[in-house]
Amino acid sequence: MELTMVGVGTRLGGRWVVDGVDATPPAGALAGLLGPNGAGKTTLLRLVAGLLEPQAGAVLVSDPAAADPTPSVPVHALARRVRARHVALLEQDSGAAVPLSVREVVALGRIPYRTLWGTDGDAGAVDRALAAASAAHLADRAWATLSGGERQRVHIARALAQEPQVLLLDEPTNHLDVAAQLSMLAFVRDLGVTSVAALHDLNLAAAFCEHVIVLSAGRLAAAGPPADVLTPALLREVYGVDADVLTHPRTGRPVIALTGQVTPPP
Repeated sequence: MELTMVGVGTRLGGRWVVDGVDATPPAGALAGLLGPNGAGKTTLLRLVAGLLEPQAGAVLVSDPAAADPTPSVPVHALARRVRARHVALLEQDSGAAVPLSVREVVALGRIPYRTLWGTDGDAGAVDRALAAASAAHLADRAWATLSGGERQRVHIARALAQEPQVLLLDEPTNHLDVAAQLSMLAFVRDLGVTSVAALHDLNLAAAFCEHVIVLSAGRLAAAGPPADVLTPALLREVYGVDADVLTHPRTGRPVIALTGQVTPPP
C-alpha cells in the first residue's frame, strides 16, 4: 500500500506539534521515524494511523476499494473498520494488566473482521501471527505474567493479526535485549509491508531501515536513505551532539559514533 504525507500538521495544547510534514516512505519497506524526545514522532504515527485528523495537509493511502491501486484517499476518511483492516498501529506498551491469555490478546487484532456471525479465518490468522512474531510458545500464558520483552512480541503478533498493509510501530524495541532488538527489526524489515517505526537508537535505524524520516520540533528536518541523511551536520543540528559517521566493515551501512554533547538539552 502506498503511503504519502502531504503538508501534515496538527496542534495540541495550542501549539503545532507536527507542522507541515511531507514524506513518502517506500512501499513494502521499513522506514525509521527519528527525532529527539518531543519531536512529534508519536503524534505523527497517530495521524498516519487515522486516529487523529490533521488540521493541515493530509495522509494519503492507496484506496483499498479501487481496482486500480493508484487512486489515493485520506486515511482518516476511510471507515474505521476498513482502516483497521489495512493500517495497524503498535503503540508503546502501557503495562496495563488484563485478565486475558496471550492468544486472546492477539485475537483482538481480528476485531475489524468480525461480524454478527463471526469469521472463519480468526484461528488461522492468530496462529500465523503468533508464529511470525516468535510468540507461539506464549499462546496459553496469562498476559499479566509476561515480561516486557514478551509483551512486545505479543503486541507485534496482535498487529500482524490485523493482516495490515501499513504497519506503524512506536518504539518497538523498548524492553527488548540486544539480540531481540536485532531479531525484531530484521523481522519487520523482511515482512514486505510498508512499515514506519519510531526509533531512538540511530544505529539500529541505520542498520535496518531503507529510509529514515527525521523530525525536529515537529518539522521535517530530512528524509531519505540513512547514508544520505544521518550526517554529522544533521546530528549536530537536530540532536545537539557531535558524532563521527563511519562505515560498517561488513554491511557497508552507516555506524554512528557519538563523541559528545555540543548543545544543552532543551
